[in-house]
Amino acid sequence: MSSIFEKLAARPQRAILCLSLALLLSGTWILPLTDRDEARFSEASREMIQRGDFVVPWFNGAWRFDKPVFIYWCQIASYRVFGENDFAARLPSVLFTTATALLLVRWGRKIADGKTGFLAGVIFIGCLQILVNGRLATADMALVFFVTLAAWSGWELTRPEQIHRRRWWWIFYVTLALGFLAKGPVAWLPFGGMILGRVLRKNSFCLPLNETVVGLCIVVALTSLWGIPALEQTGGLFLAVGMGEHVVFRSVGVIDGHGLAGALGFLALLPLYFLTFFISFFPWSTRVPSALRSWWPERKHDDLGWYLLVQAAVVFVVFSLVRTKLIHYTMPAFPCLALWLAMQIRGQNNLAGWAGKRLAGMAFFVVVLTLGFFPFAKNHLLTENLWHAVQPHVRPETKVACFGYTEPSLVWKFRSVITNTVELGSVEQAKNFLTNTPPFILVLPTKDFAKLPDTNGLQFRVHGLDVVKFKNWDLTALVREPAAK
Repeated sequence: MSSIFEKLAARPQRAILCLSLALLLSGTWILPLTDRDEARFSEASREMIQRGDFVVPWFNGAWRFDKPVFIYWCQIASYRVFGENDFAARLPSVLFTTATALLLVRWGRKIADGKTGFLAGVIFIGCLQILVNGRLATADMALVFFVTLAAWSGWELTRPEQIHRRRWWWIFYVTLALGFLAKGPVAWLPFGGMILGRVLRKNSFCLPLNETVVGLCIVVALTSLWGIPALEQTGGLFLAVGMGEHVVFRSVGVIDGHGLAGALGFLALLPLYFLTFFISFFPWSTRVPSALRSWWPERKHDDLGWYLLVQAAVVFVVFSLVRTKLIHYTMPAFPCLALWLAMQIRGQNNLAGWAGKRLAGMAFFVVVLTLGFFPFAKNHLLTENLWHAVQPHVRPETKVACFGYTEPSLVWKFRSVITNTVELGSVEQAKNFLTNTPPFILVLPTKDFAKLPDTNGLQFRVHGLDVVKFKNWDLTALVREPAAK
């Protein structure tokens, strides 16, 4: 195992590129979009194409203000090449994850050697949270890429001896702008880490005020190229809802039950991310405490190691203070942690064997899960089973309503054919929907189907797992076709 690891480390960029694509692309075409956000992002990108509107995202015929526009553009580009399907929707995340790992290879090679860069890339792509989220059709991995590039360029920009300041200055501030377009102001956390470096280690961080002010003006100008048209088109709602609800309220309130209400709930969850880190960063997290103990006595003489930990700590602290909690929120800290850990353990005995076994174990886990379990799991998913049952009866003009089971994955499936929006809501609305002129499809829980006043038409009953709520459902679809002429 150690000899294979050494051979791969001899060509770090090529090895990381192949490893990352192999691990993250595995099974992306097998398992359908099951996560709510995956379906929302993917469908919004498709509707932008349908509408010819590449400024404001739409989902199921309504504005979607959750995230800025960059990831939708990336998915649209992927659709143009590979078609509007699950694989194409997920491909941008895979590419951003791979690009992040390659950044770590180059950064590690610049500060030390190729082996350090390779080890940093392996730690990043081989940890559990990245192997999961690195293949999801969401904006998270685009954010992680831009945060990593900002952290690196921010380090280079603040070096007193840096002779290419202008180049790194442009990279840093353009990256902050693109990061904002990927997932909002959270992409500016590396700027906070850079400011802390300047404040706490003034002699080691060069950050002229005039350059900083001009750079922030560049960030505002670049984001305004999209932001101003988006605000004009939505009458300011993109700011009011996108920032007000999805940034401000998420910080001070609990959304969708992801957190605990009240002051005691807030205090109880403060250490959450420091505990979940040992799962999210597995299998490398077990080595972090001993590496930290070894590094601590030398912390005053290691500006880069200190900077990497500060950047990671900013992410953990900020999201610990945010009321809404999701385990993947701390992923932007992982690249800096991966490089820091690689720097600490690169010279240890039997490193290749230790790291190689863990990488091989995670690779085996991915292959078994994606190529062995995914094909089996696909046949037991509720939305997938419903779609297979009714697909032959779906036409572009078909009206569709799903009451009592309203997962976004239904919209993604049905709107691959229909030109109408999918009506979602409560079971009580089903009776009114029956007054529509065929063709239409009405979907609702089987236990509520008997309550309908009129059940004439084709009936399809399906059973499967609702992944979001992680429980089995029985659904019945009522299909009515136009009367034969």
